[in-house]
Amino acid sequence: MMDPVLQRHLKGHRGKLTGLSFNPEGTRFVTSSTDHSAIVWTNNEQVRCMRFEAHTDVVNDVCWSPDGRIISTVSKDRSVKIWVPSMLGNSDEFRGHTSNVRSVDFDPTGKKLLTASDDKTVKLWKVSRKQFLSSFTGHTNWVRCARFSPNGKLIASCGDDRTLKLFDPATGQCVHSFYDQKGAGCKVAWHPDSTLVAIALDNCRVKIFDINIRKLIQYYRIYDGPVNSLDFHPSGNYLITGSDDGVTKIIDLLEGRQIFTLTGHRGPVTTVKFSKDGQLFATGSDDCHVMLWKANLDNDSAQNSLYTPEGSSCESTHPAASDQRKLSFNRDVSEAHADDDDESAYSCNKENLPDTSIFVDATKTENFKISDAVEVSD
Repeated sequence: MMDPVLQRHLKGHRGKLTGLSFNPEGTRFVTSSTDHSAIVWTNNEQVRCMRFEAHTDVVNDVCWSPDGRIISTVSKDRSVKIWVPSMLGNSDEFRGHTSNVRSVDFDPTGKKLLTASDDKTVKLWKVSRKQFLSSFTGHTNWVRCARFSPNGKLIASCGDDRTLKLFDPATGQCVHSFYDQKGAGCKVAWHPDSTLVAIALDNCRVKIFDINIRKLIQYYRIYDGPVNSLDFHPSGNYLITGSDDGVTKIIDLLEGRQIFTLTGHRGPVTTVKFSKDGQLFATGSDDCHVMLWKANLDNDSAQNSLYTPEGSSCESTHPAASDQRKLSFNRDVSEAHADDDDESAYSCNKENLPDTSIFVDATKTENFKISDAVEVSD
């Protein structure tokens, strides 16, 4: 496996990056920022971009639709907007939240839109008619993030009430809640096979839960600051994270350890995202810059164990071939231990062994030179 390689170092936003999403082909990506704008970037050598400035306050998140035709953004101005990523593209607006809207996500069909807000609700919308469909309630504080599972059968949300909730989009009911003793969730992400959900926490941790047995199966205490963003690689084998310590980490989930530590941003890493094919990933920061990387990670899909809900052995009910790696997980970890600040509690967990990852310093690469974006005006 080769190291990740920085391809572009981009400057265009005038405020902190808040969100990032690739188009289905991986040829373009869009970023959102506290500067009230979203920017669509091209991945070719000529730095061209389109700036979308329809919001009147901080743009908190952005999502490209599965068919690549539209983009949605959400803002502190309480609005949800959908727009066509072209110079003459139209935009429409959804309103229904009564406070800051934090996150946005399309369902797998692209026909529905999911939003999360400081009004303590998660809302579902029908895109074609700009129609409000339903609210998911149960959070008792700000909801920071809500995401559809890849199969569309569940919604995961997290917020300042220190819960990770699973909702059934068909019934609107909360089917399960995971509670954290000390950390509030900043972002959630689904594994490609829809059986695992990861949460980035403001107490410098990442946790991964198996939704079938409804248990914590991996946790990582490898950060020196709150974890702001995370995303699974399409293969399901890797997880990328960005945190307030200014570092991007790539974790090998099959080995249960970080394998790459990427530096170069001059501030907290606030958003990270893989392209749909896993060939690229991008990082955004408080320093207003975007870095586009070639991932160089294998794309072989993980055969993840479906753990038996009974017994401590947690053997796979569908064993992989003997030569295929399987997901590493903590057999003896409890959620209480994962929230414990006692360092001695981690001596037997390989997630917290000394850092043996490969360091990649973007500032020492030939592509670190900043490319100022040229906005397309006609």
